[in-house]
Amino acid sequence: MLLCYILSLAFYLSSQYVSFFSLRFGTPSENQVRAFHEAIVKMIAEDLQPLSIVENSGFRSMIQLLDSRYEIPSRRSLGRTIIPRIFSTVQSKVEALLNEARHVAITTDIWTSMNTDSYLTMTVHFLSQTQLKTLVLCTKKLDCNHTGANICEIMREELNKWNIFEKVVAVVTDGGANIKSAVRHMGLSHLPCTAHKLNLIVQKALELSDNEEIGPDDNTDESDLKKIFKKCRNIVGFFKRSEVGNRMLVEKQKQLGNETVLKLKQDVRTRWNSTFLMLERLIKLKEPLTIVMMTLKGAPTNLSSEEWNIIEDMIPLLRPFDKLTVELSAEHYPMISMVIPLIRGLQSSLASKNPNTQLGIFIKNRLMENTTKRFDSLEEQTLTPHFSRATLLDPRCKKVVFGLEVNAKEAETCLVSETAALISNVSNTEQTTHTSEVNLDTDGDNVWNFLYSRVSNVQSQTTSRSSATSLMRQYLSMPHQDLKCNVAEFWNDHKTVLAPLSDIALKYIIIPATSVPAERIFSKAGQILSARRNRLLPKNVDQLIFLNKNIM
Repeated sequence: MLLCYILSLAFYLSSQYVSFFSLRFGTPSENQVRAFHEAIVKMIAEDLQPLSIVENSGFRSMIQLLDSRYEIPSRRSLGRTIIPRIFSTVQSKVEALLNEARHVAITTDIWTSMNTDSYLTMTVHFLSQTQLKTLVLCTKKLDCNHTGANICEIMREELNKWNIFEKVVAVVTDGGANIKSAVRHMGLSHLPCTAHKLNLIVQKALELSDNEEIGPDDNTDESDLKKIFKKCRNIVGFFKRSEVGNRMLVEKQKQLGNETVLKLKQDVRTRWNSTFLMLERLIKLKEPLTIVMMTLKGAPTNLSSEEWNIIEDMIPLLRPFDKLTVELSAEHYPMISMVIPLIRGLQSSLASKNPNTQLGIFIKNRLMENTTKRFDSLEEQTLTPHFSRATLLDPRCKKVVFGLEVNAKEAETCLVSETAALISNVSNTEQTTHTSEVNLDTDGDNVWNFLYSRVSNVQSQTTSRSSATSLMRQYLSMPHQDLKCNVAEFWNDHKTVLAPLSDIALKYIIIPATSVPAERIFSKAGQILSARRNRLLPKNVDQLIFLNKNIM
């Protein structure tokens, strides 16, 4: 018996041994080849590698060492056959997800590559069960003038291709006139990018522009502000160019016992937060910087004591804007329901600041005035009612974050009407079905039909309105949820009790607060169309960006 067991075990092990070596040294199966191809494409898409990597000797040597049976495809085969096949597979998965979505929101932006080619990208946002999803729809090369009509045609074609045009709740973009015009041409709701508006607020308050010259229309405060920024940029620029100056600055920080050696930061005037970071870093290096500049020949003029005080006043005023911009630009994008509370928090933070210098007070007033001007109508039911309605339907916020009670009441009234219309539509559908089934032989000349129709209509409207009002009161009477609450899960958990108000809430909460998701794609595109990859065809650019974001 024991001998039989040993022989059986020996036979099994030998068969496994033979099977292993036949797999290792035989011809790979189709599934194995497909898996190898997919792994290479995924690496190229996710790691932003050029297609030519498959022809690099180092890469080929590594793959041959890992599995000598695998025949590495050529760049031509990769771009013309393998990537399109995998793109088609991922595209089918995306189509399945979008078919299941009831509502979608869109962000879009236009970008120019290093080859001076313009591209338009579109991202889609929707709920999959209770999870917010963000996917790329396309990155199209623009071979036409960037007019509203042309952009409209491209966007409409893309939305229809994915069969989601009728599902679009809103399109979030920056303030470009052409792209806003395109959205209006499509008859869709346009929402402004909150991050873009914040950028404009600070740009205007600080008079940030490429022109550093003091103009005749500049007042004293504006001219003083320009002088300070010009001095700051000269100082940073000098230490960026001077190897000696930079080395001395590093040594002085070590002598002063600084735990971390810091470097100065140069600002980019189109991004106000880079100016804030430049000022913040200058303040941190004020002492070693002043000492080094006193001993260096050819060093630029240092800031005066008053100018240092002004910068120290500016930093607390700009920090809330920086934190808010970071919050709005998070990878897991914030919803529009968070914009009103965040803006109210920003205004409260600004009001609490007490600058010590005249110029600091001037900047504070500018920031507060510009913030009020840009966001004053955010709560109103006029051009952008989505913000207030989404906020009211956020169980973490409801009415408490509104600046004016009347705005919260108007948002509530509009949502009750929207809910009543939804209830009425469902009731009318059910009533029509019931009537067609029960009263097929009704006399069309019956004079009582008019009264019956009018009474039914009034009863239906009264019932719908009262039901919607009751639902809203029930929702508002519930306790406020914690800030970490998943809003989609909340409404999904209460969909039976609060339907169809829950359906309306789930429609609004998918809308992103900014167009950052689309802009972030172009930060990827900038790497995709790098010097190593500048020969990519527009079709391959679209496919690689699509796979980079959507590959599952």
